[in-house]
Amino acid sequence: MKNSFFLSLALGTGWLISPESLVIAGNAAGQMGVLTIPVLAIVAILLGISGKCIQQAKLVGNTGSDILLLDKLTGSIPATAILLTSCVPLTILAATALLVSCGYTFNEVFLYWFPNFGFSFLLLALLTLIQLLPERLLLRVQLGFVLTTVTALLFLLLYGISSAHPVMKSVQHSPEVTTFTSALLFLLFAGSSLTEKKQSPLLIPIAGLLLFSLWTVTSLQYVSPQRLASSTIPYMTVARKIMGDPGRQIMGVAVITGSCAAITTLLLICRRILNNQTSSDNSSRTLLSPGKQRWLLPPLLAIISGTLMATGLAGDELLEVLLRGALILWLFQYTCLCLAALLQIRQEKQQLTMAGSVCCIVLLFSLSFLIFKDPHRSELLIFIISMFAAANIAAVGLFYINQRNTSKESKETTSTKENTP
Repeated sequence: MKNSFFLSLALGTGWLISPESLVIAGNAAGQMGVLTIPVLAIVAILLGISGKCIQQAKLVGNTGSDILLLDKLTGSIPATAILLTSCVPLTILAATALLVSCGYTFNEVFLYWFPNFGFSFLLLALLTLIQLLPERLLLRVQLGFVLTTVTALLFLLLYGISSAHPVMKSVQHSPEVTTFTSALLFLLFAGSSLTEKKQSPLLIPIAGLLLFSLWTVTSLQYVSPQRLASSTIPYMTVARKIMGDPGRQIMGVAVITGSCAAITTLLLICRRILNNQTSSDNSSRTLLSPGKQRWLLPPLLAIISGTLMATGLAGDELLEVLLRGALILWLFQYTCLCLAALLQIRQEKQQLTMAGSVCCIVLLFSLSFLIFKDPHRSELLIFIISMFAAANIAAVGLFYINQRNTSKESKETTSTKENTP
């Protein structure tokens, strides 16, 4: 695709426009009111600066991927484990939650007689088949998902802003709730680093800031803060208040296409991580060859997500806890990348940027606050520790297989050279 700007937006905004992100943004608007906008601006600036540091570190250290950057901080196996925990659990759990949301939305908004889980499984099968397309076509489909979702959201926003509406109500701010909600806003940007290398790291954070600032203002003009803060589907409540039943239908389209965009983005992240090198040695093998990760990974993750839906996890509160844990694992990976980038820049240039250091400190604080102030802290910690243990075991297995294959190929090459006259 020639236009890297739109391609970067299509890739980086996948999670940003998902229903789960709209829930976080809607609840934040209810809990913090218009204070959400300056806090979101700070989050966007911090992510932009940290993204710039990571980009700079890759240039000065001649490391072309995240795994090579982390390798210098933690070593090959821990680096692989960190990246695996940042994408695989999130992809599986997000796909489960989003697909169930799509099923209920399709059933309640469009065809009440169509089984909601039937639609969820059909959509899962469709998204899995799409992953088997050549990447050039897959990216075009992803761009279609994103453009459809953004168009639907912007239409609702513009209609809401131009229509008569009540005045925004004030919100009572609790310092601890405000801090926790502010930290949650970092989770809106999962997968935002999946952009074209030439694009500025500020692109996706600024796009998210603009979108959610408008959504916050519009939401507060139509729905009371208390209802926004407590609702599990605040986006649908806002859409209904803006346009009535047509608003619900427009938001229904946005929910389905936004979910498709988010799942496609997360699957692409998994594929690209598994296609990266295992260490800083340029001769090392990939975690999984491009052919294998294209044909094996999407069906495998689809089977796991489908099993979770079939076993009833989708209707359990535990799913939301686990999904939040998976998002925290993504933030942990991003924080590690920021720290590795700072150390790389220090090593190459013998200096640390003040802005980058501040970003890293804020990310560490937000990460700690999200874990230890969560109402389900025990379940969250068990999940995080379990995922790291499983990822380390998987990383050791992958490295053993790669080393054995490399050794076998080396022997075959040596044997061929010896037999060549």
